[in-house]
Amino acid sequence: MTDDDVARPKGAPRPEPRTAIQAIDRTVGLLDVVAGVGSHGIGLGDLAQQVGLPSSTARTLLASLVAHGLVAQHATSRHYLLGSRFFELNRRFVLQTDLSAAAAPVLRTLWERTQETVHLAVFHGYRRVDIAVLVGPQLLTIDPTTARFVDASATPPYRTAAGKVLFAGLPRPERLTMLRSAPWRDDTPPDEGRLMDAMDDVATHGFATNLEEEAPGVYGVAAPVRDHTGRTIAAVCVGYPSVRHTDAHAASLRDHVVDAAAELSLMLGADPGQVSA
Repeated sequence: MTDDDVARPKGAPRPEPRTAIQAIDRTVGLLDVVAGVGSHGIGLGDLAQQVGLPSSTARTLLASLVAHGLVAQHATSRHYLLGSRFFELNRRFVLQTDLSAAAAPVLRTLWERTQETVHLAVFHGYRRVDIAVLVGPQLLTIDPTTARFVDASATPPYRTAAGKVLFAGLPRPERLTMLRSAPWRDDTPPDEGRLMDAMDDVATHGFATNLEEEAPGVYGVAAPVRDHTGRTIAAVCVGYPSVRHTDAHAASLRDHVVDAAAELSLMLGADPGQVSA
């Protein structure tokens, strides 16, 4: 609470910056109040009072905001809430400002909680690429930054936790096309049907594991980051040495990873019903 909040009588409008375009100033004031009231929304009278507008003026501006999807009106209570268009605008903002930068606080918290190596991965063509890595602080740790791949014929994504999540996030026809055309090296190529079923299971359960499938001594767990359409656009992963693997440790890491991926998904406008946080 600021000094201005203390000095202003209860119910008096919050002062807003004024520009030459009064309608925009008033609209921003309305959006600011609607954004701060929570999931139950706010009625027209209270909203108009907080912004310092006549109800008729507020109603006219809100009708335009509703038409543009920036504000929604609850069918029963008639209270005003933020509209779904903000999710798309937020998604674009996050992508414009760099996904790895936007994810940094979430990844840092995950790193602090797990004390293991944390990375954020995306698909780039046929390859799984780490766009952010926080190497674990322990003496014995996993460091994916030491890997050196000179072409696209790297480890197939279905051999890593993050890769499984990204691969599973594709529709089955896209997976099959990629599987048949990608220049991956695999000494033991999987049965297509079984692999597709396994990826369907990953998509259903919302996480994937790697138990020394890519390299000896390396374990991992990953979960999908989804955007407002429900599409998987990245994977949050924790990697750790096999010597630290126990059922309890694995379960704890899985829960932390799933929570972190869900938090980042919500930042990108994902439907809360599609994430596990």
